[in-house]
Order: sequence, then structure tokens, then C-alpha cells
Amino acid sequence: MNATAIPFYIVPIKVIDFSDTRMSLTLAKSQYGTAQPQLDICLPPGAPHRQLSALLHALAANLELNTPTSERWLIRHDCCTGPNHGRIYLELAEGDEAEALRGMMLLDTVRAE
Repeated sequence: MNATAIPFYIVPIKVIDFSDTRMSLTLAKSQYGTAQPQLDICLPPGAPHRQLSALLHALAANLELNTPTSERWLIRHDCCTGPNHGRIYLELAEGDEAEALRGMMLLDTVRAE
């Protein structure tokens, strides 16, 4: 029995300049009153909704891949009021200050890229 490698396919990806995007990191409160690290994202006026959606998905995927396996939080994202505003936030498992700080550090890595 021979083992064969699974083929790896590369598909074309559209590249978009997000250099004018504003990101702000905050420690907000969830609807349940627990700490909720979040990254607010504002694209420049006139940016299509699909660019915001694609950026939120890409950043959330990056965060998922860089979250340590020991963390149990959930990474969520949503579009806010207006076509250019969205956010990525963490639903913390424990909700304590130490977990919130670790979540803020993870979100800050995306902002620094």
C-alpha cells in the first residue's frame, strides 16, 4: 500500500490595499457584563461591504491560527452600523482579567501587522 500526498492547489487571490484602514483595540463589556477584548475596524469611505467582510474573515482566520491550544475563547466578528465598520471580538471562556489581557495581546498582534 502506497501513501500518496494530498495535492496542494494555489488559487488566485485578489490583493486589496488596506493601508488606510483604522483599527482600535479596546477592552469592552459583553452583553453579560464580562470583559470582551475587541478590535474595531473602519475602512475608508466608499469601500465596498465585501472588502470589509473579506478583511474580517482573513483577520479572524489569522487569529484562530495563532491562538494557543490552551486557550478556550471563541473568536467572533461582525459588521457594525455603516458599511465600513466592523469588529473582531473574543468571547472569553473564563472572563477573568488574566484571560482578557492574553486576548488583548493576541488582538494587538493583528493590529501591528
